[in-house]
Amino acid sequence: MIPKSHGWRKTAVASLVIALFGLPASSAYALALGRITVQSALGEPLRAEIDIPEINAEEAASLRPSLARSETFRAAGLEFNQALTGVQVTLQRRADGRSYIRIVTDRAVSEPFVDLIVEANWSSGRIVRDYTVLLDPPALRARAPVAPASPQVAASPVTAP
Repeated sequence: MIPKSHGWRKTAVASLVIALFGLPASSAYALALGRITVQSALGEPLRAEIDIPEINAEEAASLRPSLARSETFRAAGLEFNQALTGVQVTLQRRADGRSYIRIVTDRAVSEPFVDLIVEANWSSGRIVRDYTVLLDPPALRARAPVAPASPQVAASPVTAP
């Protein structure tokens, strides 16, 4: 007797392959928000940058980044820090052409941990990402190392006898 064919399995696998590889290229390279770099210290206005690893010209032209509303913070179980009131969230471009989101507050941040929920809307999509940033006290911020000065030794002329 010949074993029964498992046609449904072949159909399911074929459907999966088509679904995975039949996607348009634009969805494969969807905009994402990368890591955040904090450039300010505790007691200073917040200055931070969020990397955007991949962004095309259409996304960049229509991208509108913003900080989520306080209701979104509450819904996520996070506290909205009042120092974030009036925050400026803008799309910027580095000299090398890479894009990033710049976050700047006009108020000093007095808590060492601050939760952020960043929303990015563009013509074909939307992304929401939360970040927790750590603000170090100014005394602990990394400073450029100072090279120790070498002792200056004056060479004395050697005279031959």
